Amino acid sequence: MRLVHLTDPHLSSLDGVRFSSLLGKRLSGYLSWRNNRSKHHLPAVLERLVAAVRAENADQLLLTGDLVQIGLESELRQASEWLAALDTPEKVMLVPGNHDIYAGGSAATVSRLWSDYLFQSAAPAAAGDLTARFPLRRRLGKIDLIGLSSGCVTPVFMASGRLGRAQLNRLEAMLQKSVAEGQAVVILIHHPPLPGMTNSRKALADAAALEVILSRHPPALILYGHLHVNRERQMGETRLYCTASASNARDASYRVIDIGERGDGWDFHMRLKTLDGESPGGPAFITTDEKSWQIGKTG
Repeated sequence: MRLVHLTDPHLSSLDGVRFSSLLGKRLSGYLSWRNNRSKHHLPAVLERLVAAVRAENADQLLLTGDLVQIGLESELRQASEWLAALDTPEKVMLVPGNHDIYAGGSAATVSRLWSDYLFQSAAPAAAGDLTARFPLRRRLGKIDLIGLSSGCVTPVFMASGRLGRAQLNRLEAMLQKSVAEGQAVVILIHHPPLPGMTNSRKALADAAALEVILSRHPPALILYGHLHVNRERQMGETRLYCTASASNARDASYRVIDIGERGDGWDFHMRLKTLDGESPGGPAFITTDEKSWQIGKTG
């Protein structure tokens, strides 16, 4: 089974959005986009990355949020069109990020416009009730992909996340079942999942509670974004991978993860592909890290 992880494409444009129409956090977010993100997150880079990803012939594309800038409906529609061009809902598993659930009304619009990619053609969640539909589980043979929703509306200058006790309780029950059935579990989340992985402004508020659940029922992999860096960490046999933004002109990246089952466990092979602007023939994605490992079955 081949999985490809990409995250934080920040693909939407705010060109044409009237500055005077924005209030509160969206106003500060617009200024951040105009003065910073629009200069670093480039559509041409994202287009090149998507072409490279298609060449990997993945079984599933795993997308961990922040498709847009400030959660406007116009942006979320742009992202819907991009998702449709990327691949079918059956081939893409998506969880939202904090820029997707940016302000009041964003969650309901995400649920309505991205329903096919979040819920695989299920009926949209009730308005504002996005998190109540998570965790989501997608079973691919002996691999379970579990998606969490950590994006939430926060005050100006905050980019923290929260799962909430109800989602955490559902996650524990889901993990316990998957692990007991001998599945290889891969968790998708936007925010860094453990305490101390970033500052409080960007952190997952209930990371300590999540850590307790993960220690009881360890998944094989956790894939996340949010930090716009490439990073690896281990918690027991669990590997945690953060991947840099898919559109950053400096270090746009994606990860290719191959998982194979053997009698008593699982074989993993990970390749990190990062933009190299000095490749002969023009910018290309080259392998900048590669690892293989095995874990035993626990079910």
